Amino acid sequence: MTQIRAFQPRVVTSEHAGSVVGPAYDSMTPDERRSFRAANPQNYINVMRSVDDFPAGERPAEEQLLQENIDQLGQLLASGAYRQCDQDSIFIYQLRVDGHSQTGIVAEIPVGEYRDGLVRKHEETRKEHEERLGHYLDSVGATSSPICLAYEGTNVIDGVVEELVKSEPMLDFDLPDGVQQRLWQVSDPAILDKLVKGFADIRYTYLTDGHHRAASTLHHAASRHAQGKGEGPWDYLLTVLFPASELRVLPFNRCVRDLGELTPETFLRNLENDFTVETMPYDQAVLPSRQGQFLMLMEGCAATVTLRSQPQDPSPVKNLDVAILQDRVLAPVLGIEDARKDPRLDYVTGDSGIAGLMQRVREGWQLSIACYPTSMGELMAVADASEAMPPKSTCFDPKPRSGLFVRMS
Repeated sequence: MTQIRAFQPRVVTSEHAGSVVGPAYDSMTPDERRSFRAANPQNYINVMRSVDDFPAGERPAEEQLLQENIDQLGQLLASGAYRQCDQDSIFIYQLRVDGHSQTGIVAEIPVGEYRDGLVRKHEETRKEHEERLGHYLDSVGATSSPICLAYEGTNVIDGVVEELVKSEPMLDFDLPDGVQQRLWQVSDPAILDKLVKGFADIRYTYLTDGHHRAASTLHHAASRHAQGKGEGPWDYLLTVLFPASELRVLPFNRCVRDLGELTPETFLRNLENDFTVETMPYDQAVLPSRQGQFLMLMEGCAATVTLRSQPQDPSPVKNLDVAILQDRVLAPVLGIEDARKDPRLDYVTGDSGIAGLMQRVREGWQLSIACYPTSMGELMAVADASEAMPPKSTCFDPKPRSGLFVRMS
C-alpha cells in the first residue's frame, strides 16, 4: 500500500512565484545554471548549488558552498517569498505545456516505502552522489524538489482530483520556458481521508525522476537518528504522484563523436544483418514511428534503420530500444562499450527534435541517432523485475519544479 500524508510546508506566494520557482535543473548545463543564477538572484536555484556547477579550477570547498546555500535560503525566506502553511495539507499540482497536461498530488510518503521496494526504481545510483545530497540535507535542512512517482490511476483518486481542479487555484503562473504551473491546497479532512484511503489501494509506485534524491533521504534519516532525534520530516519523502497515463515520455537521443575508421557508407552496411536501412535526403528525414526504429544522421546522409525482428529476451531491459542500440550498434560496430563513461558518446533530449540532432552534426559530431521513446509500460516492467535501464533511457517532460515548496528538516 502507498501511505500518503498531509504536511505543512512553506509555499511560494503568488507575487514571488514567477521569479522564485526554478527552471528544470537537470536539463541545464553547469554553464547555463551559472548564467541563470547571475541573471536571477532571487530564484530558488541559488539555494541548490553544488561543486559540479563550477569549472574544475574554480570549485569552492564543499563546506563553503553549503554555507552559501544556507545564507541564500535564509535571505529568500526572510524576503517574504514564502508563507507557512498552518494546516496539514496535500496539494494538487498541474503542469501544462504544448497542449499536454498532467496533474499530480504533492504529499509525503514514508521513506521506508523506498527502502522496502514499494517505490520501484529503474536506475542505478552513484554512492558518492547520494552521500553528497545527503550531506546537503544534513547541512541546509531544506527540501524543495518533489520526487516524481507514477501510479496506476483509480476512479476514486481521479474523481477527487477532477472535482478539485474545477475550483480556483491558489497559484496560476507561467514560467519563461512556457510551462504553466497551477496549484491547489487541500486541507478538508474528509477529502484528505478519501485520498489517503484511495492511495492505500495502490500497491506500488514507480520512480520516474529523483532516484538520487530518494536514496539521499535514507542517508539523511540515518544521520538524524544517529544524532538521537526521533521521527521527523527526514523520515518522509516529498513526492508528487502522477497517474502513469498522464506522463509524457520523450526519447533520449544519442550522438557519436566519430565513426572510427568507418565511412558513413561502410557504417550503414555494417548494420544490414540486423536492420533494414533506407537512406534519404536530409529534408525527407522523419523521426522514428515505432519501436525498433532509429533515425541516423551523418554529414550529407540520413537513414531510417529498422530492426528486422524484435527480440523476445526474458530480461525486459534487453528488449528496450536503447539497449538494442547499445548491443547491436554502439558496442559491436563503433566500439563504444561503456555508455556511461565513453567520451565519444553524448545525449540529446528529445524535445530538440531533428533540428537538435542536425545541429550536433554541424558542430562536428559524426553521427546523431534519434530513438523511439521508452514507454511507461517498459519502465514498469524493468522496475518490477528489479533491473536497471541503461543510462539516459527516459526523458520525462515537463518536470516538477523546485521552489514551489520549502520543507525544513
